[in-house]
Amino acid sequence: MNKKVLYNSLWMMLEKVISIFGLIFVTSFVAKYVGPTIFGEIAYATSLFQIIQVLAQLGSDVLIFKRVSRNERSGIKLINATVMLRGLVYIIASIPVLWYFYEKYDLTSFAYVFSVFLSCLFFSLDVFAIYNDAKLESKKNTMVNMSGLTISLIIRWFIPFLKLNPLFLCIPIVLTSLIPFCVRLIAYRKNFAIKPKFQRHKRKYVNYVLVCGASLVISTLSVAIYPRLGMLILGSMESSKAVGIFSVAATLAGSWAFVCNSLITSSLPSIFREKEETDTIIKTAGLNLVIIFVSLLVILGFYLLGQMILKLLYGDQFSLSYIPLLILCFSTFISLLGTISARIIVKYSGYTFLSKKMICVTILSVALNFIFINMYGIVGAAIATLLTEVVSLTVLNYFFKRGIIFRLHLATLSFWPIFKKLRSKA
Repeated sequence: MNKKVLYNSLWMMLEKVISIFGLIFVTSFVAKYVGPTIFGEIAYATSLFQIIQVLAQLGSDVLIFKRVSRNERSGIKLINATVMLRGLVYIIASIPVLWYFYEKYDLTSFAYVFSVFLSCLFFSLDVFAIYNDAKLESKKNTMVNMSGLTISLIIRWFIPFLKLNPLFLCIPIVLTSLIPFCVRLIAYRKNFAIKPKFQRHKRKYVNYVLVCGASLVISTLSVAIYPRLGMLILGSMESSKAVGIFSVAATLAGSWAFVCNSLITSSLPSIFREKEETDTIIKTAGLNLVIIFVSLLVILGFYLLGQMILKLLYGDQFSLSYIPLLILCFSTFISLLGTISARIIVKYSGYTFLSKKMICVTILSVALNFIFINMYGIVGAAIATLLTEVVSLTVLNYFFKRGIIFRLHLATLSFWPIFKKLRSKA
């Protein structure tokens, strides 16, 4: 990993630290105040809006990242053509969900749900952060997110200090995504104004997103759905309290993924530029090893300190989240390796393969969740998530391009001998 990639990775990590810090400390206060049942209702709504958010992206995140990495000018045109499209799709798809929660829950719960809807809307529209990541300029994202989070946290702390109505917590939930979006939008418009010559290509790029993104959106939507299936099926088979306990475990178990995702994202432009399959495997196997090392350290930390973290942040009501937390940490670890494999498949334009594969993964996840939740409840939901990730990473990926992912995993398991062998052949 060269210095520029490492430098960018560190900035991306700092950005995600800030985002996760805000997410955990704002939502943990809400969880402590309202308890597992109402918090479960909020978590249920959050899962639905996050799925809609992925749908609204229409697979364009990967398309934009890949395009900007290879051709900056073309990537800018693609960004300009997709922002309003994403917002329109998100709002239309969210209307039935908002109506459902308005009819079923009281106004207090609906207020929290609506704030989550707005927060996810701004996350959905913020494609400008992708440009900075692709250009290895994540420092800009970090500084912007830091300003938004600082304001949100100040408001969050003043609400209990001034003994205001807890409904005011909706404000920092929205501001956490609204402020960074507005700042990045202003900066982007200043540097890359939507000029007439860009507008002439708008329809072509919209069609490109709809055609190429159509195959990606199925796979990305499946990726968004199956990690949340445990929460959604728990809500139907168990109770809102079970959803709340599982949601806390899932939040903490995924809170550290930003470290590895930063390394992955910063390394991808270099991997995408490789023309030889041998060099691609070598670089990616090295990245896999880094992810394995970091993940195992984090899992050990949660094993030793997880119970204390749960009690400190969420209180004794959420002590049952500990075992699911450990299982879901392993699930996050496997999912990160799956992200790398998926990007390699994207490099070789395996969009259709990913679509078909993720449909299979979603079906498998539904079956496993129904079986294990029925047997073990909350812990069963965590086990089902882990098993789904393992099958997705291994068996289902090995059918692509004459087993390139299988060769990648072999190279990861015995990196140095295969490294020398492949280098000698090259």
